[in-house]
Amino acid sequence: MADNPHNTSPPPDASPAAPGFVSQANLISRLTLVSRVFGLLRDKACSYFLGVGTEWSAFWMGFQVPNLFRRIFGEGALTAVFLPVYRDVQQKHGEATAAKLAQAVLTSLVLILGSLIALGEIFLVPAALNPHVLPANRLALAMIAIMLPYALFVCVVALAGAICANHHRFAAQAASPIILNILMCSAAAVPAWLLSAHEPLHLRLYWLAGAVLLAGLVQMAAMMPSMIASGIRPRWVLATTIPGFGAILRNMLPMIAGMSVVQLNTFMDSQIAWWLSPDGHGGHATFSLLHWSVHVPMLAGALGKLSVAQRIYLLPVGVFGVATATAIFPRLAAAAAQHDQPAMKQLLQTAMRKSLFLSVPTTAGMLLIAPLLITSIYFGGRVSAADIERAVWATRWFCIGIWAFELQMILLRAFYAMQDARTPLKIAVSMVALNFSLNLTLVWFMQEGGLAASTSICAIVQCGLLLLILRRRVGALGLSAMIALIARCIAATTVMIFIAGSLDYGLATLAWFGPQHRLLGALVRLPLVLAVAAGVYGLMARWLNIPELRTAPVLRRFAKPAAHMAT
Repeated sequence: MADNPHNTSPPPDASPAAPGFVSQANLISRLTLVSRVFGLLRDKACSYFLGVGTEWSAFWMGFQVPNLFRRIFGEGALTAVFLPVYRDVQQKHGEATAAKLAQAVLTSLVLILGSLIALGEIFLVPAALNPHVLPANRLALAMIAIMLPYALFVCVVALAGAICANHHRFAAQAASPIILNILMCSAAAVPAWLLSAHEPLHLRLYWLAGAVLLAGLVQMAAMMPSMIASGIRPRWVLATTIPGFGAILRNMLPMIAGMSVVQLNTFMDSQIAWWLSPDGHGGHATFSLLHWSVHVPMLAGALGKLSVAQRIYLLPVGVFGVATATAIFPRLAAAAAQHDQPAMKQLLQTAMRKSLFLSVPTTAGMLLIAPLLITSIYFGGRVSAADIERAVWATRWFCIGIWAFELQMILLRAFYAMQDARTPLKIAVSMVALNFSLNLTLVWFMQEGGLAASTSICAIVQCGLLLLILRRRVGALGLSAMIALIARCIAATTVMIFIAGSLDYGLATLAWFGPQHRLLGALVRLPLVLAVAAGVYGLMARWLNIPELRTAPVLRRFAKPAAHMAT
């Protein structure tokens, strides 16, 4: 079914599902924004007291492992498979059976992950204590060993959050990262006062790793009231004959494979940043490969700079992209369970239009403010101006793909709602090969920026493939109207960047905002540039009659009254 090339009017937002979905997405955006602010405070504390060099790279290596588990099991395969089946069991067998299904899945998750973690510790602990391993590598192994149990805690929290989201309880899940951020801030700052300045920096990392474990326990406890209010009491249920349990197992295996492949890209980026820098070779800039002496393309602390770039570009992706995908998924699953294809298409159109309206200016805006934002958060203490420049370089290449990262989340949820994990898996496998090839090509002349650029390129390609296949499955998705929306968003964004960029350039020429006052200048310029950019984009969207302005967080105050909005 082809899109009508003459139909350029946007799809209506007036479907019964649309207002609720948009309001829930905005609620999650607000909660996520608060959480991300705490996350930025955490980053400031950690970078100020610990820097972003080799030690931080070792910590980040360890912290990434439980987060890979979270993305694969917690927020990835298990959640995506569980929710559609859970909704189906609710409708066919009632709330009591659905509650037992949730308890059985949680029990299985604890047993499986607990076994994997125990097995991992058997290998990690001896390796971390092996005196023949280089000190930096030994520190990275120790960080992985300490924080690996956090994988169990965070996956339970993610699955519990998905269950609560099904019952329209989003607050606990969106707010749970605040707990982690507060404890990590404390663990970064307290040792700086308790330990001598002459103590090795890596000793402070053990405090930070311990805080991560404690945060996981507190996060699980904080989710319990919402779980109980949703009718799910924590108890051991080992029955595998509960309706839906077998379907979850069958669908989850290809989904785990798909999610693992997707996360393999992130893991490969980290490994390349570690081993193609002096960090992985005892501080030496060369290493031997098949009797050849190879000079590493990146400087020490490459993974630390890459972690900063990832944190920055994921800020808008989390506030807008994750929020939209989280809010739409239960509704997509319900529509798919009822075989209501028109409702699915309407939800997808609404979500994609909302995402593009916000992500197009965000992509350009982040390219503009990246130096100011990173300087404001990270500069000072153990972080130098050279560290900032390297992080900005990688961040800008990540930011090119922000719109694709956000849109991809929505498209993947559509496939998972239809209980189709195989199509995303096939695409993901091809993206791993592309990402690995681009990484090993671009890193030699773009350093950390090459790793970031390859991630963005793969996200754009994957987004295009998902959209093409989804359009064949469900029919026309209003792409003609969406292209018209994108054109208007680009026009508004162009004016926004010209005015906000001119303001920033003018402020940078003032003596008290110059390089000698780097931090003060960034702290003053950043809010001014952000306010002007938001105002210009809102006014331009009003002038161009973009309907999504009415439901956009913050910007909707610029919208015309609905009766006067051209459609």
